Amino acid sequence: MTPDERTLLQGFLSDLARTTAIQKDPEAAGMITQAVQANPDAVYLLVQHALLSDQALHTAQQQIAAFQAQMQSAPPAPAPSFLGGPTPWGGQLVQSSPVGQTSGLGNFLRSAGTMAAGVAGGDLIAQGIENLFAPRW
Repeated sequence: MTPDERTLLQGFLSDLARTTAIQKDPEAAGMITQAVQANPDAVYLLVQHALLSDQALHTAQQQIAAFQAQMQSAPPAPAPSFLGGPTPWGGQLVQSSPVGQTSGLGNFLRSAGTMAAGVAGGDLIAQGIENLFAPRW
């Protein structure tokens, strides 16, 4: 075990020790008890999984924050030119496709899609972990 892992585990176990008197769903409690009785390593695996999930959540949150900061600090895209490329008469024409490689729109949509997937994934992980540890009333 590394020192960082020891610190994470000690913090997790300390949180568990401080949490008392929760209302349990009888069916869920019975299923958990059966799983623990069937596999003596179940508690170890559960703690390991919870810590890995927590780390994944924090990593996703940091990546989202970094991406949002990057998006906010990015210089604004230059205004598109109505006539952007050469013409036979010496003028300029726009690209044939508004989502072409250099238009910026394709990159924007890819970036927006990536950010949306990251936000949705991070939110899903956060809700899952919150539901895992939230007391049921």
